[in-house]
Parts: sequence; C-alpha cells; structure tokens
Amino acid sequence: MKPGKLREQAGLSLVELLVALTITLAVAGLACALAIEAQAVWRADSARLDLQQRGRVAVDVLARSLREAGRGPHAGSAAGPLLRSIAPVIPRRTGARRPDPPNSFRADAVSIIRAAAEVEPAALLLAAPAGTGALELSPGCAQPACGMAAGTHVLLTDEAGNYDVFTITSVLGEVLTVRHHGPGSASAYAAGTAVVPVETASFFHDRDERTLREYDGDASDLPLLDDLVDMRVEYFGEGHPPEWPRPLDGAANCLYAADGGYNAALMPVLSPPGRLVPLPAGLLTDGPWCGGGNNSFDADLFRVRRIRITLRLQASDPAARGLDPARFHHPGSARKESLLVPDITATIDVAPPNLRRGR
Repeated sequence: MKPGKLREQAGLSLVELLVALTITLAVAGLACALAIEAQAVWRADSARLDLQQRGRVAVDVLARSLREAGRGPHAGSAAGPLLRSIAPVIPRRTGARRPDPPNSFRADAVSIIRAAAEVEPAALLLAAPAGTGALELSPGCAQPACGMAAGTHVLLTDEAGNYDVFTITSVLGEVLTVRHHGPGSASAYAAGTAVVPVETASFFHDRDERTLREYDGDASDLPLLDDLVDMRVEYFGEGHPPEWPRPLDGAANCLYAADGGYNAALMPVLSPPGRLVPLPAGLLTDGPWCGGGNNSFDADLFRVRRIRITLRLQASDPAARGLDPARFHHPGSARKESLLVPDITATIDVAPPNLRRGR
C-alpha cells in the first residue's frame, strides 16, 4: 500500500486535533461571552423601560387626583367646590386605619377629598347625632337614595367647618346604614345637611416596603407603585390669610366669630396679594384649628392653591443599579456604565381648579 493511503486512513494527528479543539473552545467561549453580554444589556434595557413606565403611571394617577381635589357637587344646596366648607387637601394620612394625628405634617403623604362625578347629592331628612350608624335621606331624587349604593363614601359638613366621612354598608329605601371613617369630628348634623357622595384618597410612602400606597380612608389600602425610594410633598398658596369660607350671619367657624369678626390670631401675612408662596410645615400645623376631633385641620390649609409632589424611583433589578450614592439611593451590582439605570425623579406640579380663590 502506498504511504499516502496510509496517512488518509490514520485520521487527524494529535496536533491537528488540539488545534481544532482550541478553535472550537474559543468560538464557544466567545459565543457565551456575547450571550452573557446580550443578556445583561437586555436586563438593563428592561429595567430602564420598566422604570420609565412606572414613572408615567405614578405621574398620571397623582396628577389626575390632584386636578380633581376639592371638586364639589354639581347640584343642590352644597353645589360648588368643597373649599367653601372644608380643606380638601390635608398633609397627612387620614381615615379609619392608622391615621396621623390631626396636628401633624407628613412630607411624604397627602390626603384628597373630591365629590364623586356621577352621583347626585342628597339631604338629611332627620338630624344625624354624633357617632350615628344610619342616615335617613329626604325623598325627592330621581332615584331611590339618590342612586347611592353600598360602598359609596359620603361626606357631611356644617357651617363651623366640621366634617365626617362615612362608607355606606347597606341601603333600605331612603335609609343608609353607614360605617364611619375613624373617630371623626364627634359632631352632630342638622336635618337638611347635604349628603355628598365623595371619593377619598391618601397617597403615602411606605418606606419599609419602598412603595407608594393609596388608602381610601376605609378598607382599601393598596400598593400603587413599587421601588419608590423617596417622596416629598410641597404646598404653595396665598400670601394673605384666607377670607373664606365665611359662615352665615350668627354662625362661627375657625376664621370668623359669631358676630362676623375675623380671627386674625396665628394668620400671618406672607406676601403681597396675588402671589403664591411656599407654605411650610410649621404654618400648616400651628392653628387656628378648624373642625373637630380627628378631622381637625389648620385654617392655613384654606390658602393652598398649588401642590407639588416629587418622587424618586429606582430600578427594581439590582443588576441595573451601581454604587454612586448620587445616582442610586440603594446600591446594586452593576459596574459597567452601559448597564447602569440610575434613579429617576418625577415631579407632579398641579394647581387644582377647585382650589382657586373666589370660586
């Protein structure tokens, strides 16, 4: 047999096999490195998109709620903005579960009241004593109980600035069985008092869980936004003390005495008329106090015309966060600049139309 034929039948030499194996391992290693890099880039892109989407959702929900703050009923004796009787924006968590003290200020919480858009207001047929569990309505609405149903929240107010919020648990004819949102004001309400269907919401930062939560003042307390690492609420308002709400002749509230005299104590002039100025925590917690009980609020809240909420959100995936404390509230494991997804700040700055002076 010829020597060439013997070499063909012998196969690859050891050197050739090692070279082939080296090339194969190099290609496989490069493919794995590219796959790992692609996966890291994909994770970073996904974290970036998720962060931006969560920011948009937070801005949309909070901006809509702030724009509607203070919206009042469209008909009846109480028609008009809620600011004519109460402060519809409160700088703390309110409601039945774990409410903040009425004389407190939380920079990471805000509570809002607004009239429900599609439910007709009613009026009390009989006076409602303090702590009542039932409200009897005057007949006359187009629908029984003016269309109110179990689960509807209702608001009662009086000339003195007292208010209470209830949840309807059942309806029988014109009688509403209700559950109070916490201790309340301990006030009684006269026959004829408006019964206004409302929506209530407390937005607050749960720092332990790093979430933005929305509480309805009664039973619903739900996470709205994950990986929130900071929240700050600021208030801006009239530099001159509020002149309204002004009660009827012979009645008094936190701004006016029964003889019509204005209560000027603790109501400083902050700026010339027509200018909005920051309203610090001290101004909104020093009195004079309106309402009563756990629903008391500082009279300076009648000055509020604009609210600004600043949120700081972080990427949920630690692999998209780095070490720089200026860019990452909580550090992560990312090191390459191309894979970093820094925290973002979202600002909601709203002047609710129903808080405008003179409406």
